[in-house]
Amino acid sequence: MEEQMPIREITDEQLVKRAVRNARARDTGDSPRWVAVMDTFGLGSTYAHELCTAHGLNPDEKVNGPTCKGCNP
Repeated sequence: MEEQMPIREITDEQLVKRAVRNARARDTGDSPRWVAVMDTFGLGSTYAHELCTAHGLNPDEKVNGPTCKGCNP
């Protein structure tokens, strides 16, 4: 098992990159990553695209949003 890094050793850049990588859109189903980043950070589309690109991620890559358990029991 991998040993965890103490939180004080994680840089702001690393923390933001993790949040961008793991962002999920508010709407159910698949959305482009930039939409998930926009929802997570409360940004506009331009800044969300730039944040994805700055961290080496494709803004148009599809990411899963929440699953509607009532819709897909």
